Amino acid sequence: MKSEHAECAESRKMPALVWNSQRLNLSELDTPVITLETDVKVKIQMTGICGTDLAVITGKEPGVPGVIRGHEAVGTVIETGRNVIGLKAGDRVVIDPNHNCGKCRFCLQGKQHLCTGTDGQGMPIAGLNKNGTFAPWFVAEEKYLHKLPEQMSWEAALATEPLACVLHNFRESRVREGNSVLILGSGPMGLLCQIVAKRMGCTTVSIEINTGRLAKAKQFSDYACPPEELTAERVSRILGDKKFDIVIDAVGTQMEIAERWVERGGTIIPFGINGKYQYTISPTFYTQNAVRLLGAGEYLNTFEDALQFAKDVPEVSALITHKYSLNQFETAIQELLENRTNSKVSLEYPVLKSAFVF
Repeated sequence: MKSEHAECAESRKMPALVWNSQRLNLSELDTPVITLETDVKVKIQMTGICGTDLAVITGKEPGVPGVIRGHEAVGTVIETGRNVIGLKAGDRVVIDPNHNCGKCRFCLQGKQHLCTGTDGQGMPIAGLNKNGTFAPWFVAEEKYLHKLPEQMSWEAALATEPLACVLHNFRESRVREGNSVLILGSGPMGLLCQIVAKRMGCTTVSIEINTGRLAKAKQFSDYACPPEELTAERVSRILGDKKFDIVIDAVGTQMEIAERWVERGGTIIPFGINGKYQYTISPTFYTQNAVRLLGAGEYLNTFEDALQFAKDVPEVSALITHKYSLNQFETAIQELLENRTNSKVSLEYPVLKSAFVF
């Protein structure tokens, strides 16, 4: 069923940020249209810039050329296919970008997060290997859209997808109340890890080199400091004669520090993304100390839980500090990259997460 706004969106070109193997380009593409009876067309309200987008831009990860980037998005339904029953025009939704095929051997085993796609080339993920949400309109099947609770802000809802990743890793690593958790890095994902750990009743410690992000981390951790201040004396004051039950590398390059501070029988979670980083492990260290090195993969069955968490914990909306229009994407990305690498903050409030607003 079409809304009153659907007609004006059809048969038109739209601006979109497309990866061209070297950089993002603001291009003009056809507006997507409904093709399946279970499809829903969404007017994008806001799209977050993810760390994976920055990793592609900076060459740390490959990007599929010709694809519209963007996968953390919220918006309003403007049109539905005839077999859509749970959504209607005007509903506010958050988009699940992981569109598992449902047919590969992993999907058939209930391991949709390991989906290889019908072509064996990997799970179709909006904004990674299929068109995403750095554009004004997006079309997806109803099962990949989740209706927002009333009164929930766009900013809080935008945290749903990254929160689903965090909750999945916490579940797979069996984090429990009373555990001690060390988060290496206090970017958006690191901060979300801190918020979740504190909410679960964990002793939460974090490190960060950027002074602006460190100030934010001090709001969400029991103790936050620069890496050089995480000393044996400091840890003993916090944990006694123990080290940390769980160590999360939210940067993607901190395995040496993770191994230094993980408790015997503890777990290390490599969570940050940096495809160029390599680290040589000693299997004997893991065997003799019964340390688990956990790779959790994409999230599995945590999207609804993440949406509820974002609704109940208003702190997550504070991660959205700056908003940009689509044609300001270069400014948005540059500010994110500068605050990612500098130890000084050039803005009144650090840019922890940015969003394109249409």
